[in-house]
Amino acid sequence: MRRGPPPPRGGGAPPPPRRNRRQLIVATREAIASRGLDVSALDIATAAGVGVGTLYRRFGTKEALLDNVVLGLYDELCETAQVCLERADAWDGLAEFVMELAGAHRDSRGLAEVTAACERPPTPELAQRTAALQDAVARLTERARAAGHLRADVTWEDVLICSRAPLDTDHCLGVDAGPDGWRRVVTILLDGIRAPGRTPLEGPAPQVHQAG
Repeated sequence: MRRGPPPPRGGGAPPPPRRNRRQLIVATREAIASRGLDVSALDIATAAGVGVGTLYRRFGTKEALLDNVVLGLYDELCETAQVCLERADAWDGLAEFVMELAGAHRDSRGLAEVTAACERPPTPELAQRTAALQDAVARLTERARAAGHLRADVTWEDVLICSRAPLDTDHCLGVDAGPDGWRRVVTILLDGIRAPGRTPLEGPAPQVHQAG
């Protein structure tokens, strides 16, 4: 029996289907980062250098592709949270994750839109990642509180809300914060939640929204 040529060994380019899938994922990450979730299948496919038909063959729908990319972003945040939980200093772990989460919101408009969405029930996969992140932030918060570094009246829900504060911090009344100005805002916020607090917090603490 005549055999075909042996498969290439390592270092070669991935086969077209896998390469197309990877290009679509990369293009989608870049598209939602700058434009949010309101991006067309045609725009994604064009940026990936493939036809729209390839997008549908690889993922079925544009929404399935967006879900795939968003879940990947959530997985990266979950991995970051686990690294922060392993920091020897509890405050350093909490502060590092808040800065990373704030940066992720700044870097991806699409991610910021998803984390803010409470009007519709998430997919089971997204709900699982959301619960995992909530649990990680709760653990980071409790570690910092137990070590005496966090104000007693600050909850993990407060921490999550604070991570979105620098989303609109570029300009105000003629003041230009610069490209890294948001980091100053996060640092100021972190100092505000660090123990000992001076001013009692007003109003009820943020609550977990039950979509349904």
